[in-house]
Amino acid sequence: MMIAAHSLEKGMSIGRVKVGFGKNKALALIEDLKYYMTIGGDISFVGNVCSILLSYIKFNEELGADMSDVKFSLDELSSIYPLSVSPNGGVLVQSDLEIKKTLDSSFDIFSQSRFSIRDFGNDPLNLELVKKSLKLCERTPSACNRQSWRIHVYTDKNEREKLFSLQGGCKGFFEEMQCAILICGDMSLYNINEIHQVYVDGGLYAMNLLYALHYHGLATIPLTMGHKARKIKDIKRSMSIGDQEVPILLIGVGTCKHGTYRVAVSHRYDFNKYTTFQ
Repeated sequence: MMIAAHSLEKGMSIGRVKVGFGKNKALALIEDLKYYMTIGGDISFVGNVCSILLSYIKFNEELGADMSDVKFSLDELSSIYPLSVSPNGGVLVQSDLEIKKTLDSSFDIFSQSRFSIRDFGNDPLNLELVKKSLKLCERTPSACNRQSWRIHVYTDKNEREKLFSLQGGCKGFFEEMQCAILICGDMSLYNINEIHQVYVDGGLYAMNLLYALHYHGLATIPLTMGHKARKIKDIKRSMSIGDQEVPILLIGVGTCKHGTYRVAVSHRYDFNKYTTFQ
């Protein structure tokens, strides 16, 4: 349900959005929420999902789509349960000028200004900014200073679009991205008891790189490489990735769009919800 709801948010943040997109998914999601509540589901979670659905309905109605069936189904759910619908769903409107002001801010402001982008600009990508971002990541921590990350940067149109197509999670906007950065980890640097450590070290590097690219004013989106073994094998073979390497994350990179653009809200839980102090 969380994945389905976020896919609706993502759909609203794509530049070339299709009017009335995702209606069947929205209807199926509401039916799942109804069943979820009958088995004692978390009502606050349902409220958060409903906020995305309300934003989705409004978004499509403003584009001229008929959302009456989705509204009817959602109203039916709301009439049964006392839902507290938050304002945290849907999309935010950002501008490139506002974001540029935050890039040299203190970390508390800078870190909160990074969003995943699905609506990129047309300016040519300056590869030197990518290289500067990679330079900033050289001091990323890793287990026993293993530095197991292996970074593959694709700027050739055919190569990057082949990789984006293989990844499969960026349909509708991957043509706008001008660079693909595949973060892999070298498993040969770990022993049999550390098979998961490569993902920890690679994840640390990936977040560092996302911040570094944002610092240099580039638009990015992290794309999962959590695929089945057969799919990963196909990707590695197609992109000539070494047998000892495991793909950890794919980052799509482009330039920021001039003027305003939409980003998914992707509501985050308050840290108190998942933190304990001993």
